[in-house]
Amino acid sequence: MYALFVILNQTEKLDEILENLYELDTGATTIDSVGMGKLLLEHNVNEGIFSSISKILNEGKPYNKTLVSVIREKEILDQAIDRIKGILNMDEKKGSGFMFVVPVLEIHGGLE
Repeated sequence: MYALFVILNQTEKLDEILENLYELDTGATTIDSVGMGKLLLEHNVNEGIFSSISKILNEGKPYNKTLVSVIREKEILDQAIDRIKGILNMDEKKGSGFMFVVPVLEIHGGLE
């Protein structure tokens, strides 16, 4: 089993990614998240007009989403990775997000 993590900067692509995971008969959990760089930048910007505008525009909105999907089979994992790379155009576009895979040794509860 594998845990696929996707750090998604293009949050407008979230629904399309979830639909594709559903088509592969796997689910995902999404978490609102903020990268360290964005947090540090926000805290180091002098309080001024640009900082105030940034806070107004981003009020209550996450900077990105983190998706976690536990996938049993390597073949399904590979299909999920290929689909997500295609949706985000990861091979050509930098900054759309990134993903990584971690082996899952045990699961307790919840997964059918």
